[in-house]
Amino acid sequence: MIREDSLPGGLPCLTVGSGTPLVYVPGTAVEHRNPTGLARRIAISTLKPFADAGFAVHLVNRRPGVPEGYAMADAATDYATAIRERFGRPVHVLGHSSGGSLVLQLLADHPEVIDRAVVASAAYRLGPVAKRAQLGWAHRLRANRPGYHLLAPGITRNPVLRPLLTAAMWAVGSLTKPRDATDLIRMLLAEDAFDVHDRLPTVTTPTLVIAGARDYFWTPDMFAETARLLPRGRLVLYPRIGHSVNVKRQFYREVVRFLRAETP
Repeated sequence: MIREDSLPGGLPCLTVGSGTPLVYVPGTAVEHRNPTGLARRIAISTLKPFADAGFAVHLVNRRPGVPEGYAMADAATDYATAIRERFGRPVHVLGHSSGGSLVLQLLADHPEVIDRAVVASAAYRLGPVAKRAQLGWAHRLRANRPGYHLLAPGITRNPVLRPLLTAAMWAVGSLTKPRDATDLIRMLLAEDAFDVHDRLPTVTTPTLVIAGARDYFWTPDMFAETARLLPRGRLVLYPRIGHSVNVKRQFYREVVRFLRAETP
């Protein structure tokens, strides 16, 4: 069962499965719309294990046409409003990468819309590699140049693999560069200013922080501190997994177990 529509406020939504609602906030999207072509097939394959486990998984993208000066708090308000109006009750929310940053902002600003939260491959603010890569990407986009390849240092430190990955990502970035990169640039700058470190101790929502120790965008200590700051936070850190933790079998098992647990 696959459906496409938009949530209140114009947030594009691709839904897979039926059952308990699970809002899935993806990483940085080149365009703020429901995925198409190969990206759509990849998205569906990512959501399907949760649908098979009895969830209606709603992949919710950022709204198109974000204004200048748009902040992560504004994005969190957009999501909170959409969740209230569509579901009328708190729901499970999972965010990966930049989506995880947004989920942390949502927990800080609008905890009442979230029943349980999963923060995958993200921390209370951008790690040094992520910050440098995303700012560089935004600057290159402003000059109408591809910058997706600047993310390669966060994915691998292998001296043989990294140049090959950089070249491949440059090619992908050249082919997928949007005609109007305004929304993408504004979201990259919004996340650059994102920091909820001092606000997490007030969040009482059960939250799973799950990541790979070979995710070089952040440091393992940042993942651990994010979980520690949350009064009801729990950390799962896989030693041999990188940034794409969200496609691993153990990730799905751990997240489903967490989402199904009864809240004491």
